[in-house]
Amino acid sequence: MRINSQNLYFVSAATVAAELHKAMIVAREISLTASNARALALRAGHGAAGFRALTEFIDELARKTINTSKEINIEAVKMSRTASETARARSALERFKAAYSKGHGNRYLSSIDDAFLKTKTHHQHLEHHFRDQIYTLTNRLGELGRELRTATVLAAMSRVEASASGKEFENSLNVIAENVAQAAERIQTHVKRSQTLFADLALD
Repeated sequence: MRINSQNLYFVSAATVAAELHKAMIVAREISLTASNARALALRAGHGAAGFRALTEFIDELARKTINTSKEINIEAVKMSRTASETARARSALERFKAAYSKGHGNRYLSSIDDAFLKTKTHHQHLEHHFRDQIYTLTNRLGELGRELRTATVLAAMSRVEASASGKEFENSLNVIAENVAQAAERIQTHVKRSQTLFADLALD
């Protein structure tokens, strides 16, 4: 781990938390949009029955985004803690090495061997655990990204269903479909930024 890595990981975790918070805000907007769409589709009657069914999928997508973002955020905090522990273990190893160097030839130097080996093993374990956390979080973000691509399909289907609802409601339903598409795109942007941050993290 580089000297400034600990700060890098804390900043990255905080940035990811901020990006996912923004994603959750947009997801809540989608959920509200789905509620408005259901109300409008009910007013439109039989012609908007297909659109009404789609609003359930839109709402479910919003819920998944909110829940997954919360879970990823919790894991990101755990990751930053692991990074902190790894940095401390690495610092301890450096002090042990300095002691070995300065105390070369000292007959009591071997008394720190056991502590050194335990610290070295602990450091290796932390590094491995940190890489696992990065891998898990990257995969979770990938899953979320794939879920969000569904929104583009839903928006396209919503436009088709809007056209069958009758002239009185078609424009309003199209606006809702467009809002869903734009909101999903905004969430994707936040998710991609988070993915980039995790992809750039690496332990030397």
